[in-house]
Amino acid sequence: MQALKDLPLKLSYRTGRDDLVRDFFTPCLGASVLYRRAAGYFTSASLALAARGVASLASRHGKMRLVVSPHLEPDDIAALRRAQDNPSAVLRSIVARGLDEIEDALVRDRLNALSWLAAAGMLEIKLAVRIDAESGFRRGLFHVKTGVFSDTNGAHVAFTGSANETAGGLLENFEHLEVFRSWTDPEARVQAAIEDFETLWQGKEPSLRVIEFSKASAELLERYRDPNSPPLGLTLLTVREPKATQVFAPPPGLELRSYQKNAIRAWSQAGGKGILAMATGAGKTLTALVLASKVAERNHPLVIIIVCPFINLCLQWTKEVAAFGAIPIGCFEARAQWQRPLDEAYQRLSAGLDAVQVIVTTNATFQGETFQRTIAPRIAAGTIHHLLIADEVHNLGADRARAALPDGIALRLGLSATPERHFDPEGTSAVLDYFGGIQFEYDLTQAIAEGRLSPYRYYPIPVELTDEETDEYLDLTAKLAKFIHGADSDSEINQSAMRLLVRRARLLGAAANKLNALDTLLAEMDNPPKKAIFYCGDGRTTDQINKEETRQIQAVARLLGERHQLRVRNFTYREGPAERDDILRDFRSGFLDGIVAIRCLDEGIDLPDLRIGFLLASSTNPRQFIQRRGRLLRNAPDKPYAIIYDFMVVPPDMDGGHGDAAFNLERRFLERELARVGGFCTAALNNEEAMGSLLDIRMKYNLLAFR
Repeated sequence: MQALKDLPLKLSYRTGRDDLVRDFFTPCLGASVLYRRAAGYFTSASLALAARGVASLASRHGKMRLVVSPHLEPDDIAALRRAQDNPSAVLRSIVARGLDEIEDALVRDRLNALSWLAAAGMLEIKLAVRIDAESGFRRGLFHVKTGVFSDTNGAHVAFTGSANETAGGLLENFEHLEVFRSWTDPEARVQAAIEDFETLWQGKEPSLRVIEFSKASAELLERYRDPNSPPLGLTLLTVREPKATQVFAPPPGLELRSYQKNAIRAWSQAGGKGILAMATGAGKTLTALVLASKVAERNHPLVIIIVCPFINLCLQWTKEVAAFGAIPIGCFEARAQWQRPLDEAYQRLSAGLDAVQVIVTTNATFQGETFQRTIAPRIAAGTIHHLLIADEVHNLGADRARAALPDGIALRLGLSATPERHFDPEGTSAVLDYFGGIQFEYDLTQAIAEGRLSPYRYYPIPVELTDEETDEYLDLTAKLAKFIHGADSDSEINQSAMRLLVRRARLLGAAANKLNALDTLLAEMDNPPKKAIFYCGDGRTTDQINKEETRQIQAVARLLGERHQLRVRNFTYREGPAERDDILRDFRSGFLDGIVAIRCLDEGIDLPDLRIGFLLASSTNPRQFIQRRGRLLRNAPDKPYAIIYDFMVVPPDMDGGHGDAAFNLERRFLERELARVGGFCTAALNNEEAMGSLLDIRMKYNLLAFR
């Protein structure tokens, strides 16, 4: 049997020159009976790093002791302080957020091995949380990155790793390890590493509170255990099958606001159906999860299906659900990643091993044949209760989405700041009918007045078209006037006219002078904007740097970066989930000054620290501009108010023989635009100033009254 002394160990290992797993971790673990490890965050990426080569440890039936640190947000500190004497339940919900869905096969293989060790009782985990001088919990991470291997002969190998193990969640960053061997260690570095770890493990570090977490971690890691792929040396017989690991309850100390309680009460009184029309940022997600936890108390087994329009919203819901103690199944990537876990979850519910299972899925997957085929017979059987929660419920009014809504689900909850579908009364009616109508409303004006959302200042920026744009605009308007003349309502506009309207809307959205106006505005600011968002259109414009035609979002990003030295990133459908996570993390940390987006940040993403918004393109769809405004109004520390700059195109004069029909068409367009602007003005801190800035154009078109 090989011992540590028999291994051809180097003094150091580094990425690129060595295979750290093959050359160092696997042989050391294969010769060890105890592996002591101090690593960074309790996240899937960090745990996978700590688990490199642990399958070799299983072959020796060795034991691993792991100390990690939870990533704490300000709200987490408050919750821990409320549960100072018994923080385990709070910590379980906090660290569960770090176990996101993993695509990488390498990560899953490592976490599978780690979960088998945990299930077999061979993994002990403790959490290290920073404390202040009064022994109260505080934010911060202990940055110890060490490990010690020990064999039956009393030999030890210690190592220290570079501090980039969790950078960006990337597993194979450049890494450098220094290695120390107890049999050739005149400076006693190995013994010092063992003593330091034991001091940490026994909770004797004065600045840390170390908390036993082995049982909870085994339950959290269970999601990664593949019953058909145990590490060599472990079998199904060595594993204690967990019982009813899924729980679903609000984190300790959580207290809803009165309007959130009223919303839950209204839904319940409506028989478990209804839509909550709550302002963006007013806490719809939290309200829905508390409501779901109350449903879970009386209805079990229960499946909670949360449907979202985008993957980034699914990821956000996944983290929020984890705070309630449940690990959801994410059905928003390739079918192979979720179909088997979904089937197994239903089997566990039917067998009484779990009382509740949460599923988070996208609208697209929800409507798909595979997902529908999986849930339909379970719903029809009636032995398992189901609750359907639809985030941004208006999206389910489209024909295909409506067809996928299961009649057999009795408990239905819709969420949206704007449940009505623009230009789609049929779809709106279908959504309201299925979900049971709007049962509770809490609008933006109420939320600002009660301090739930941040106040804001609003500045409309009139922009004129260039001569070339004016010619195209007038031509489109004249053609539109012929189609629309005589139509009594928007519903009577035919498809040809709609195509012209889309062309004109893109022309207005990408008007070249918007970049000039933005350039001037930024140059006149006393300080460059921070925590900013720039909403662009999907049309093309003239780049202010090289004067070439390009997409507006690219021209804006280049203007911000090259002329104003702002650190910005684009956030569009072109960026994948991992890249989007990196962008949002860099923005939250302050590394980025701003984000340049088209539509991907319209719905649901929680960025409370946004301070300033530049609306370079907005449709007249109320839902879009209400949601964009809501993105900016979430409360954050040291945020007295938000600022919104709205770049709106002033229509050109309709003289020159275009006729009354064209003028009236233009007036109808401007009336809609002013309705949007008026909504912004009404709730703004500077409402009179904002309204007064548009007096001339309102007088020109006899539109003095905002509607």
